[in-house]
Amino acid sequence: MVQQLIRAFRRVCTTTGLLAVALAGMLIVGTFSACQTSSGVGYVYDSRALAQLASEPINQRPWDFAENNGVVISTENYRIYTTLRDPLYQRLLGRVLEAAHARAVANNPNGLIKGPLDCYVFGNRSQWEFYTNLRAGSNAPIYLQISAGGYCQEGVFAGYDIGREQTLSVVAHEAWHQYSWFAFKDRLPSWLEEGLATQNEAIDWEGATPRFKPEMNYRRWLALKQAIRENRMWKLSELASTHAGRVIKLNQKHVDAYYSQLWSFVLFLQHSPKYSKGLQELLADADSGTLAKSLAGTGVSPREVENFTERWNTVAGPVYMKKYIAPDLNALQREYEAWARELTSAWPPKLSR
Repeated sequence: MVQQLIRAFRRVCTTTGLLAVALAGMLIVGTFSACQTSSGVGYVYDSRALAQLASEPINQRPWDFAENNGVVISTENYRIYTTLRDPLYQRLLGRVLEAAHARAVANNPNGLIKGPLDCYVFGNRSQWEFYTNLRAGSNAPIYLQISAGGYCQEGVFAGYDIGREQTLSVVAHEAWHQYSWFAFKDRLPSWLEEGLATQNEAIDWEGATPRFKPEMNYRRWLALKQAIRENRMWKLSELASTHAGRVIKLNQKHVDAYYSQLWSFVLFLQHSPKYSKGLQELLADADSGTLAKSLAGTGVSPREVENFTERWNTVAGPVYMKKYIAPDLNALQREYEAWARELTSAWPPKLSR
């Protein structure tokens, strides 16, 4: 745990460029995805299961924040500070976080981390703004631009209630960022970090048990379909070298296309026998701390790698994609776009291999 905390401290964002990378997805999710019902799956309410869940014991203690009564909920891997008062909502929050954690560990078994992981979920925006101004330091003005959702800074997630289903989607997205922050010795490039986080957004339910169905993310699917129809697809070379700090300045259609492509591109890699192995090798090297060795000879200094600067991401994104996925990004682009067209041909989508 001490080594993880040291790594976290060394990863503190010290430049505007890195901060933009760290914000990727958090701003976007809050702006156009998580504040909508993004899953396309929907929650078929099981009143019996929910009533049973609401009555289950919960490990919590009182917590006061800015004269607001709250609780600290302890689960196996999380310490949840919240001013949400609905007992059912509190329990669903714990269920989603633990399910997201289990999914991350299953997909990256060598990246085990020790908890508890801290997160804050406030009952309203004003409480969240107070917390952000109090805790986020110089980053606060940027986080406060989020219209609805949350952010993860230095391995701590902070969000607020924007409706139960939407909030749980945001929480699951941010749970990946929180896990990734501590689990990997080398930071993932923005295109992969955000692409993996979007895989948590679509949540289906079996009674009161959350199940993730990444391909059933209707909001992302629709944005991808529109981008294809209107010829607004990003080139993979552009996706690999940019981040949300740049993208957020563009019009909403380009932002939507950017994130829908990250969502679909990672799905494409995961379900392709041709590319899934390379993706797993990239993650394994990030976990072992050998990923950054790929940047030797690129001109990126050890200091830039250590501080995860904007220039690091601009160079590392394409380098990693070419080394681990495919050296010819134009050929990869054509293959991915053909797959994306098939994916968006009908709802619900079918994942072809």
